[in-house]
Amino acid sequence: MISPWSVLAGAVAAGGVALLVSELRPAPPDLGQALERLHRTPAERVVDPDERPRWYDRIGERSLGLRGVRIPYRELSLIGRSPARFMAHKLLFALVGLVLPAYLGATAALLDMGLPFALPLLVGPLLAGLFWFVPDAIVRGEAKEARTEYLHGIAAYLELVALERAADLGPAEALRRAASVGRGTVFGRIRDALDRAATDRLPPWAGLDALAVELGLTPLQDVADIMRLSGTDGAAVYDTLRARAKGLRGELLAEDLARANADSERMVAPGAALTLLMTVLIVFPALHQMLA
Repeated sequence: MISPWSVLAGAVAAGGVALLVSELRPAPPDLGQALERLHRTPAERVVDPDERPRWYDRIGERSLGLRGVRIPYRELSLIGRSPARFMAHKLLFALVGLVLPAYLGATAALLDMGLPFALPLLVGPLLAGLFWFVPDAIVRGEAKEARTEYLHGIAAYLELVALERAADLGPAEALRRAASVGRGTVFGRIRDALDRAATDRLPPWAGLDALAVELGLTPLQDVADIMRLSGTDGAAVYDTLRARAKGLRGELLAEDLARANADSERMVAPGAALTLLMTVLIVFPALHQMLA
């Protein structure tokens, strides 16, 4: 008779593995929250200066000085995640990889499966080292999606600045008015950059320069260069802004087409395998009758 404790241990182990798989799987976007962000003005979050970081953020902050650890500052800035939180995730994944073999070994011992005792000692460090790099892959994937979102927002911002300039507004005012019209993360970051430049008594394109360097976005640097030329030399930049926006949209469309073609090519092999399987299922009975 199977012991109830063995059944309970197996259920807990299966639940832990299922929870780990669900955390590693990319979550689908929440359509309700996306529509809410599009159709409402986001409230500014007031940060309490006396608010203390959470315990795991403090642990991640203390581990920032570890040797050999490369922190992707640009990718983290794109997705709005702090380096301390990134390091906390790395430590958490490494701890899970280190403890998971020992936990599975204890569960196997309760089930009398007879796994070697030294197996968790060997697999644990290897799995911890593998899980250590999982947050890096997650951040790269999220940063790639965020970069595409930023480029779409910058293309819209270029069009808005061109319209503001066509309405005979000055370069600085056109940048601020265009940023105040848009909603979302991209326009929020642009507004923050313009506000910081105004606080430091710098021209607004200096704030866009700093934001472009922080995020590693060349099109945003182009906006700053075009408006700097207009502000210092008084050049007419309406056509230049529209042409840059059109070129950026063309680049984004080309990337979407390349991604769609790659997805279509990846679907050729499963489609061919399915066709072959259906052919075998149809031909095999008749062939068997003929040979029998």
